Amino acid sequence: MKSTVITIDIKTKGSLENDFTGSIFRGWLGFILKCNPKRSCIECTESPLCPYFMVFKEQTDIKPFSILSFKKDEFIRNFIKIHGDRRKFVPKILSCIKDKASSKHFGGLEYSIESLEAKNIEIPKIKLSESTTIIFVSPLHLLRNRRTEVIPSFSSLLASSVRSFNRITKYYDQENYPYRISDDLLNSDIPIHDFDIKTVKFSHSTMDDKSITLEGSIGWVKYDTSSAPNEAGDILKIGEALQIGKHTTYGLGGFLINTEA
Repeated sequence: MKSTVITIDIKTKGSLENDFTGSIFRGWLGFILKCNPKRSCIECTESPLCPYFMVFKEQTDIKPFSILSFKKDEFIRNFIKIHGDRRKFVPKILSCIKDKASSKHFGGLEYSIESLEAKNIEIPKIKLSESTTIIFVSPLHLLRNRRTEVIPSFSSLLASSVRSFNRITKYYDQENYPYRISDDLLNSDIPIHDFDIKTVKFSHSTMDDKSITLEGSIGWVKYDTSSAPNEAGDILKIGEALQIGKHTTYGLGGFLINTEA
């Protein structure tokens, strides 16, 4: 499956109070991309050609995008990941960002866009080493048997990665649907070597004045992947590219893979 990744480096005049910038970035995108905040998109005759409606307000529960945002040095680094056939709206999205950004604020602060980049990617393959550390760069909220996994098992990471892929490709890239994983791999018992995890909770207010609770685990977990099949690395790479768990369209579920010899 192909995706387009838009990267935006933002520098604010002053420090943001909120450590979690995903919800701020989500709100900023809404104001930047919606042509008229007071008009309903459903009533608009131009909705089928509108990137805001067709990507960010897609009427199915499965959205064709995810976002990721975190503080990096003196910048806020932001990613918009748009998947499958909805990548065709990327040129209009870039134009909206470029043309309208200067008239808005970011988290209540004046700002400047230091860098705006976009590229198409295909999910690469990766070979795991003896141990693998998963770094959660935004809160991860995974459920297993209706219970929250504060420290996710390796098999839960795999299952959630495949689930994210199949949910997206079913609607937006049917040529690559479905990805099937064996029960043996799905139920593999990969030990946890070490971890440093904490739970966090944030509140996000939507343009409709609704409040959404965003919560999950941040930190890192090191797994003993010495016996993990080669396919496990490829599946983790899918999850890294798409983000996993709840509220990925609000910036949750982002992680990085660090393989160690």
